Amino acid sequence: MNTGKAEIICTGSELLSGKLNLYVPLFHERLTPLGFAITREQSSGDSLASIRGCVRSALKSAELVLVCGGLGPTFDDLTRQAAAAALGRRLVYSKGCAQILAFNYKLKTLPPNFKNQCLLLEGAKPLENSNGTAFGQIITQGRKMLVLLPGPRKEWEPMFPHFLDAEISSFFGRPPIRQLKLKIAGLWETQAEKLLRPVMRRFPRAAFTILAGPGTVEFLLSGDDSGGMVGRAGAACRKALGAKLYGEGEDTLASAAGARLRARGKTLAAAESCTGGLAAQLITSVPGSSAYFLGGAVTYSNRAKIKILGVRAGTLKARGAVSAECAREMAAGARKVFASDYAFSVTGIAGPDGGTEEKPAGLVYFGLAGPRGVKVFRRQFRGARSLVRACAANFILDKLRKVIK
Repeated sequence: MNTGKAEIICTGSELLSGKLNLYVPLFHERLTPLGFAITREQSSGDSLASIRGCVRSALKSAELVLVCGGLGPTFDDLTRQAAAAALGRRLVYSKGCAQILAFNYKLKTLPPNFKNQCLLLEGAKPLENSNGTAFGQIITQGRKMLVLLPGPRKEWEPMFPHFLDAEISSFFGRPPIRQLKLKIAGLWETQAEKLLRPVMRRFPRAAFTILAGPGTVEFLLSGDDSGGMVGRAGAACRKALGAKLYGEGEDTLASAAGARLRARGKTLAAAESCTGGLAAQLITSVPGSSAYFLGGAVTYSNRAKIKILGVRAGTLKARGAVSAECAREMAAGARKVFASDYAFSVTGIAGPDGGTEEKPAGLVYFGLAGPRGVKVFRRQFRGARSLVRACAANFILDKLRKVIK
């Protein structure tokens, strides 16, 4: 697939001292339909020389360069100055930008920090910011485009549909690219790749990417959709995946299970131990989940399992909290306490401590109670504590979506 080259530069010293940068996937989703693939991402501290060097380097190897951050009103916001130095252009005061800020904030006179926001690179097109004071900027030089964007996502993301998409498409004239994101559960990354390999061979003109998650996989396919190529490749993938495919786009396992509950007018409750309420958090992150989720209990201790869910003391003494029997009684108890149609339970050893030879760290039991009784599942997960918890939460949500009738 013939795509243009784009590079991303994210500024801010915090990116080099512990803050995780999650912007590349967001830019990927924005730029792919415009015909561009991200070939490199650079992170720069709040240094004039460093940002200037990143811009010069990126413009040598990419057609489209986006710089995110450093357009604010404080002393460490140096992107405008660095970009001007990299291109050999002056910074000029924009009366138009000043009028927009004065109108938006009902000001007769702009304070000094607002005036800084009105500095544009000579020849730049401003991008109005509907959620802040920092204007974006588009600068073209030959067949290259440099875009300066504010750092907060809520500020730069609306600039794409409102203005930037059209500017990039008009300047480069690349055919639009269609992208599909398929969401898979119950397979590891290598298993999903093996299952989908025949589809990838059938459609060599498409671009494919596979991303592993905690018990989930995302499969992305994109390309020029002339002749419906991406649509046909997507249909072939759906057929190959079958029930392993739980959604597309921004769907989650929680939203997939919730859609089935809502469609059938059923309700749900949760009883969690080792996941500490993570599964319930995922469920309630879906807008409208109050229509079907009645509540949950984090019964971390044996006493809580007995007092709240009615797990029998004899079960805990004979089998332990991490057992099929305990998971069964937890799920049945949650369904009874909340009077729900369905209820699930999660109990296990998240690790890294607490495991034994018989019950190693990462061992998790699940219960799933419904109108036809209680099903119990056992899984052994490997990895850090956070990964075990995330895999466990996703596992039970995947089982839930499959049993709802």
